[in-house]
Amino acid sequence: MQLLVLSGVHFLVDMFGNMLPSLLPAVRVEFTLTLSVGGLVLAVLTISANAVQVLTGHTRADKTAPLFLHLGLALAASICLLAILPRSGAGLPLLVLLAIVSGCGIAIAHPESLRGVYSLDAIPPSISTAVFMTGGFIGYACGGAISTILASRFGLRGLYPLILCPIAGILATILLKIRLTVDPQQTGADDKNVTKRPLPFWLVMTMGIPAATSTTILANLVPTRLGELGFGLTFGGFSTTVFGIGGAVGTLVWAALAHRKGELLCSTIALFLVIPFLLPYLLLMDNQTAVWLLFGAGFYSFSAYILTITLARHATGLNLGQRMGFIVGGTWAIANIVFMALVSVGERLGTHLLLALSPLGYLFSGILGLFIILKFRRRPPQA
Repeated sequence: MQLLVLSGVHFLVDMFGNMLPSLLPAVRVEFTLTLSVGGLVLAVLTISANAVQVLTGHTRADKTAPLFLHLGLALAASICLLAILPRSGAGLPLLVLLAIVSGCGIAIAHPESLRGVYSLDAIPPSISTAVFMTGGFIGYACGGAISTILASRFGLRGLYPLILCPIAGILATILLKIRLTVDPQQTGADDKNVTKRPLPFWLVMTMGIPAATSTTILANLVPTRLGELGFGLTFGGFSTTVFGIGGAVGTLVWAALAHRKGELLCSTIALFLVIPFLLPYLLLMDNQTAVWLLFGAGFYSFSAYILTITLARHATGLNLGQRMGFIVGGTWAIANIVFMALVSVGERLGTHLLLALSPLGYLFSGILGLFIILKFRRRPPQA
């Protein structure tokens, strides 16, 4: 029950996190924003949602009460207040401020909720991490669909009822007395399924960054590109839903495989398998039925990232809170900084160009995964 509640909390946090990208076409119209400015607002939210994790991931490393989890849920929901912002000149600064507040809430909830998952010793870490992250992916998927449906029918005011959702999450964590794990004295010594020898954390994180950059490009620009191709707002939200559900299903499947075959090997294979689905989708995305190829892309791309989280849990270097902050937050913060630098190029040359570059990130991460496998197979164990 504790795992299900923590997964539900992750559902809510990631649901709020994916609202703004899916609503970007409507927000640009409401606030009269260019693509560059709209991309900047997205980047501010996602950088806040990730970079702040690096700062807070180790802040309460020796505390077991989930204070930041409760606070994060409440702050993340602030993105539902878009409708109260003025459409005048003050609207843009307030929109950026709202993105920062919501992003900070998303940020501080993630490391603590992961530490809550890792306190559940009766469940194998690859399985508990997969279930927890599946909750997030489903939330991410539903965030796009729910927000665009509500906004299409009722305008941005339709988001107001969602502000009540964090109350249920906070009460559930209190009633089930969820507590957080603290960093063990030796990390990875008791888990033979992750890898024969713990990997250096910075190597694991470096493997995740190129793929995270590609996923950021896809998540942020696919709805906008679909709008340019003449599709409605709800279809853009539906497309991110298909992408997220593919990730949810894939995470569970690959977690079961990784428990037997190893996280590093499965993550590397999954990274390469993204490309056969992503390339055809980018070529055919003006055809409505091509959206189902996004399911395959999400099935492999999100799964590969989740397996790197499990690798990071047992990696060497930093404490557990710091590793979770960097792998969940730092990875995506860097990805979004790169995205922010690229979005101006997309405005001049077209969003289709940036999307066309997205398969390269998965390719680079897969190649680095192969390098790590070969390096650690050849290196003799230390006495």
